Amino acid sequence: MKLETSCTKGENSTITSLWSFNQIKHCAAESVLKVVYNSLIRPYLNYSILNWGRASNATVQPLIKLQNKAIQITKPTNTKSLEEPFQHLNILSLPKIYTLSVGKFMHSYHNKLLPNYFDEYFIPMSSIHSHSTRLATSNNLFLPRVNSSSGTFSVIFVGPKVWSSIPNDIKSSTTFTLKWKLKKHLLHGKGTQL
Repeated sequence: MKLETSCTKGENSTITSLWSFNQIKHCAAESVLKVVYNSLIRPYLNYSILNWGRASNATVQPLIKLQNKAIQITKPTNTKSLEEPFQHLNILSLPKIYTLSVGKFMHSYHNKLLPNYFDEYFIPMSSIHSHSTRLATSNNLFLPRVNSSSGTFSVIFVGPKVWSSIPNDIKSSTTFTLKWKLKKHLLHGKGTQL
């Protein structure tokens, strides 16, 4: 399936969910609206995000706008910055959801939880040269050279970039605590947003 088709289906489903969401905003508490957001909207944003999360801006922008509308319904605010309601509701923006997914994927790679197919997908910095550098000692990966702009959208390129931006204490987390720690890190604006 093409990225545009996947995003359009997600956008159409999100529009329908947003309409339902908008109907209950006046009679529901913020906590209820957050549960409805997590039930009706978030699944469409999370579905297969590793595949389409780095699609062209024109493809992803409608979903970002829809997510922003849903957040404004849940937590109306007078400020122009959308970061405050996202932080207050403990919800990640779409680009940060993508970064979280890539971080989880890379953690699975480093802990050998992925199929054998991915074993040679990435090159550890320690295998590039024998010098003891900060990049090599912190389990970072070699950032490959890409020949086209579409190459910068692949997980082969984005994965090492995201992994090197994650603090070592989060990288060494267990699989169960990684998502929580990385989400907290991204919510407070400390992580790489691609």
